[in-house]
Amino acid sequence: MPGTARPASPRFGLAAVVLALLPGLGGAGAASGLETDQFFAWGRHLEDMTEVLNARVNLELERLVAELNREGRDRRCQKVRFRFFKRHRMLFFDGFETWSVNSPLVSRSPSGSEEMREFEQKYIYGGTSPLFDTGRWMPPSPTVEVDGIRLGTDKLTHFLGTAWYYHRWYRKARARGLTPAEAEDRAARRGLQHEITILGRAVSGVLSLADLEANYEGMWFYEHLCAGDDPHIVYDGGGWRLRRPFDLRHYVTPEWDESWQPNIYVRRKWRKVKPRMLGYCPMLEHPQVRARRQEYAKRDRVTETEKLIDEMVAAGKLPDPSGFSIESVCREAAN
Repeated sequence: MPGTARPASPRFGLAAVVLALLPGLGGAGAASGLETDQFFAWGRHLEDMTEVLNARVNLELERLVAELNREGRDRRCQKVRFRFFKRHRMLFFDGFETWSVNSPLVSRSPSGSEEMREFEQKYIYGGTSPLFDTGRWMPPSPTVEVDGIRLGTDKLTHFLGTAWYYHRWYRKARARGLTPAEAEDRAARRGLQHEITILGRAVSGVLSLADLEANYEGMWFYEHLCAGDDPHIVYDGGGWRLRRPFDLRHYVTPEWDESWQPNIYVRRKWRKVKPRMLGYCPMLEHPQVRARRQEYAKRDRVTETEKLIDEMVAAGKLPDPSGFSIESVCREAAN
């Protein structure tokens, strides 16, 4: 996690977008995080990073198109999808996220030494053991804002990284003759089982529904990257070209914010997290927090991931996530 403080009252307009396209600003730096804490960012100002993050992805798309045309080999969409996945994939995490937590162009929280010291005291997972809690073996992911929605930078890894596997499962199901709806369901269920077992709940004690949402949306990004009625890049006979730019606003929803879409915790983890969450109860009355949650409520919808979680809850296979929400915690404490 970088400690670079951003300048006071920065302006992230056209100049920032241009700078985001310059080489040498991304890639190297601290490893990405496993857990995130949107509660810490409550009441703190963040510039909206939609255009900056869009610029970074569109730069990668332009570079991909240039490489494809220079090499003149890959014309199959699935190979092109895999090329895009590989070009920004690092050892464990996504290069997009690594860039976002290091770039001086990205407004994030925590950022700067003073805020980092405060974060260490308030981090929602700070009560767990750094030795035995696998979720703390990597630095936490900071919070950024996209189209008015707060999310951890780890969601960028899920969107462009983990989502690739969702998409691969989806394509395999389609190849076996399943309908698009059946293939979508198959991919979502397999992804959930991975998060319950080897990737999330069984290992770190946390099942992040927000992670699942980013995975699901990223699956459709890959599906529509170079195929369908409205692809980002197309092969028109003379070569590949960028047909339409990427826009993260088409994918991000309030469900990506873990302070809005509650995680599901195992008992041992919840005992450590709940007392720290209680400390944020007074912030529910903060004007900025109230306004944001009211706006979230307007934009909220029942997602395919939520339908699947509801099914698992009804079958007794998962606890109800509403019991882990900040409203539930504060209501219980007040009674």
